[in-house]
Amino acid sequence: MVANSLDSFIVPDKHRHKTAMDYVVESLREGILSGAIAEGTALRQEELASKFGLSRMPVRDAIRQLEAEGLVTYEVHKGASVAIMTIEDIVEIYDMRIMAECTALDFGFSNIVANDLAQMHDLVSTMEQATDPHQLSELNERFHHLLYSKAKRPRLLALIKSLHDSVDRHLRFLLTNLDYHKKSQQDHKRIVKACAQGDREAAKQYLAEHLAEGRDSIVTFLETRRRQDAP
Repeated sequence: MVANSLDSFIVPDKHRHKTAMDYVVESLREGILSGAIAEGTALRQEELASKFGLSRMPVRDAIRQLEAEGLVTYEVHKGASVAIMTIEDIVEIYDMRIMAECTALDFGFSNIVANDLAQMHDLVSTMEQATDPHQLSELNERFHHLLYSKAKRPRLLALIKSLHDSVDRHLRFLLTNLDYHKKSQQDHKRIVKACAQGDREAAKQYLAEHLAEGRDSIVTFLETRRRQDAP
């Protein structure tokens, strides 16, 4: 098991961030998503303020932002900690993803043009060659965003991003699995082909199947880890 402490978390350079809060939010978010900060790790304001070389105020505000994103939970008398994702959470989030993302694809399907398809092809080709989990996650998110952005439904897209971010730490793990990575790109190609052929229902079906496979793979991983962690 990964120790639930901040010992392995290295604070990144802050020059590219607009504010102290942005610096802490983006740094902690990446630490959580990459696994450098494990599930269940306590996020103590004093410790983090010292680690970042900041006052407690931007740290407190950053923790609140991450709580709103679902990456952090807060309990009275215990404080904030990195959210622990249960199997039930994964199933619920993916059920919502399937509904929301298929709806977005449906809304925007008729607005997908040749240039969009070319960009999707390029993203899939780049993903096939990529090996870094962070890069793969970003490319995967860009592919799916391009697929849904034609819906022109900002609130729906915001919901989709929130749901995606909630499971991104597990998605990164999956994308390092060569078999899953290869199958994922095959799925992406099927979706793009259906879009190119103007087959709305096939594209939605392939997307739903793709997301369901991701859900099932994460559930299998969590079930295995639960058995390993059992006394």
